[in-house]
Amino acid sequence: MKWPVKTWIGGIIALGMIALLIGSIFEGNRIEQEQAAEKQQPVAQEKQSVRKYTPNEEAVSEKKAEEVKVPTEEMQTEIQKVIPEFLKVYVPFNAASPDDFLKKSKPYVSENLYKALEQEQRRGTLTSVKTKMINVELEPQQEGLEEQWWNADIEVEHTDQEGKTTSSTLAYIIKVKLVDGKWKIDDLGVRSRAWNP
Repeated sequence: MKWPVKTWIGGIIALGMIALLIGSIFEGNRIEQEQAAEKQQPVAQEKQSVRKYTPNEEAVSEKKAEEVKVPTEEMQTEIQKVIPEFLKVYVPFNAASPDDFLKKSKPYVSENLYKALEQEQRRGTLTSVKTKMINVELEPQQEGLEEQWWNADIEVEHTDQEGKTTSSTLAYIIKVKLVDGKWKIDDLGVRSRAWNP
């Protein structure tokens, strides 16, 4: 009696799978035995010498002599007065006279910023012909003795051509610099997420 070819192929496949199963069991046992042998052997730890750092007396005395220079409370108070005063003249906008801000801002800005503001052309938009500053909140971003960066969140009210008002917040970053003993605005820009890590 001849067995059909399909039966032979099925039998060969079944024997092959049984052989693979038995082989994997033996291989698994071998790996477990190797791992157990590794755990039983004590691991020889190499002792490395660790150099301990101790500063010498001269370095300690120099460090004590170094003083961290931080802005005084008077400086911070003066800056917190200058920035809002500048923003009161810079932020408001009227499409009928868009350059009003320029002469008014001169006492608060450095020469470099004033030259840059002279080049600025302000104009209204389709949705806003007037802007009025309502409030400003300041937060120091980077403090220093001669230069500082401050975040300013400015609440404004916009008026459109039909007289309707809407409010929004402008986020600026402002650089103030000590110029001839007075704090002046030296640069400003719209603050984006890139400025806030």
